[in-house]
Amino acid sequence: MHQIQRLIPLLFVTLGLTACGGGGGGKSPSSSSPASSTPASSVAPSSTAASSVAPSSTPASSVAPSSVAPSSTPASSIAASSSSAAATVLNLSMTSGWRGNGTGNSGITYNSDGVSFTASGDNIGAVTDIAKPILLEDAVISMVVNVSSEFKASGASLQIFAQIKGGSWPGEWNCWSGNETLTAGADSTITCTVKEDDKKFNQTDSDVQIGVQAKNAPTGVVTIKSTKITLASSQTSSAATSSTASSATSVYSANVDSLHALASFPIGAAVTNNDYAAYNILTNASEKAVVEKHFDQMTAGNIMKMSYLQPTQGNFTFTNADAFVDYAKSKNINIHGHALLWHSDYQVPGFMKNWSGSAADFIAAVETHVTTIVTHYKAKGNLVSWDVVNEALNDSSPSNFRTDSAFYSKSGNSAVYIEKAFQAARAADANVTLYYNDYNIDQNNAKTTKLIEMLTDFQARNIPIDGVGFQMHVFMDYPSIANISAAMKKVVDKGLKVKITELDVAVNNPYSGSWPGNKVSTFNNTVALAQKKRYCEIVKAYLDTVPANLRGGITVWGTTDANTWLNDLLKSPSQYNGEKIAWPLLFDSNYNDKPALRGFADALQGTACN
Repeated sequence: MHQIQRLIPLLFVTLGLTACGGGGGGKSPSSSSPASSTPASSVAPSSTAASSVAPSSTPASSVAPSSVAPSSTPASSIAASSSSAAATVLNLSMTSGWRGNGTGNSGITYNSDGVSFTASGDNIGAVTDIAKPILLEDAVISMVVNVSSEFKASGASLQIFAQIKGGSWPGEWNCWSGNETLTAGADSTITCTVKEDDKKFNQTDSDVQIGVQAKNAPTGVVTIKSTKITLASSQTSSAATSSTASSATSVYSANVDSLHALASFPIGAAVTNNDYAAYNILTNASEKAVVEKHFDQMTAGNIMKMSYLQPTQGNFTFTNADAFVDYAKSKNINIHGHALLWHSDYQVPGFMKNWSGSAADFIAAVETHVTTIVTHYKAKGNLVSWDVVNEALNDSSPSNFRTDSAFYSKSGNSAVYIEKAFQAARAADANVTLYYNDYNIDQNNAKTTKLIEMLTDFQARNIPIDGVGFQMHVFMDYPSIANISAAMKKVVDKGLKVKITELDVAVNNPYSGSWPGNKVSTFNNTVALAQKKRYCEIVKAYLDTVPANLRGGITVWGTTDANTWLNDLLKSPSQYNGEKIAWPLLFDSNYNDKPALRGFADALQGTACN
């Protein structure tokens, strides 16, 4: 749940776009499914659909950097070889950088043989990224694959494809490896020549994802044992002389063994479950590896919100959320519950939006929901805090309670539902920490003033509240560290906990008065180091402002740039001009460290921000 800050000359106002989604793959108000926007290829055979995985926002370099120093745009561990007499051959890593594609994909698995996926239906497969400026026109993609006996018996085929990322994502869909070319349990080589009449793969502005998908009612397992790309001879010199070309592999390392081990308070990440299958924390091995290494707390992006847990009145559905919470418990990871009440239309179940009964009965329904959910997760033992109410204040000046909220209108045009929710939560669990959560309150503005007014009133009337969640969806240049610190200090002065609940740092600010003249089109070393410093300064401000006993923790909203909510929200022409250029998180689209991770760690360790 995020509201973006919009900058116009002399005055900051807020753009009316909200999205509270899963770890990156969260849903925006206008999208019921994060992956549903990927179009089918118009040139594919009738049974062929384009990859349903949304393109990553930071395609990793397909070829290792030539510089000895770590590159700020991590490579995907691909070794390149070239000479004046031979074409450049890119040998792709089979140990990182891959992800599942296709609706219903259970994810990929890395093993000693390579990358495996369960072909449970048409278009299920695996993809990886090739970054500009590698030109793929007339290149040959060659994969060594091994299929199970079940796959062979199903009569299914395999299709290698290449798909431009961004815009309408056109691609190469004419490659086909029929079942007769595959042998159960034995290695088979399948190939695809990337050749389009309109030369769309002579890309200079677009990154590409390549992969393979199963077709024709497949079942069974497919393993990709190796993948190489042989560039056309006309592309050899540009690839070999590119600043990202080298004969050796080099991936940036932040030299952080475990981020949460550096802090005495929770360090969390927002993740996704069944709401975005490609990045499901329960099935995606790369997600698991990053989370289990660096975080000791998780937040579910969507699946613990009202529309998921009580879609119809009295019908509580805990299966998916329970699986998520139980997995976390098995890894000694705590859960920050998010969120009991949120006004956003797509996350309010129909029975509440269309409530026709009395305001008193509506409040009783709210209390029933809160009591049932909090009681259920109290029994799990690892849910330690809740966002009880989310984004109940508007962005006007002066700020007030949201009147466009169904909770407000159905409560008799009253904000009484907020305190009733907190009271019900405390009655259900005497020990869980209760937060009010909102965006833009880090700006130390009129909304911050209204927040403090509400807190003062609650404390005067003994309404149970333990802390405030600062979402902190910020930019490189806004808000200032001074205002962030001042806003947090106001909550500290009330004796309440401060938790940064949804931190990300977008590289580009499409709401600044200088946009688009100041647009950053490439995530280069300069940008990466600036982002590193910004992360460090924010974490340092938190440590400097919030005393140890009031630190509720810091959670980043997502794991990798491939799965940030900003990919969905900020790709419209009116904002990022259709580009995915936020690059806001600690890891790149291939789960490699970014300098931002080092900056976060520097602040925790008391190292100067630079």
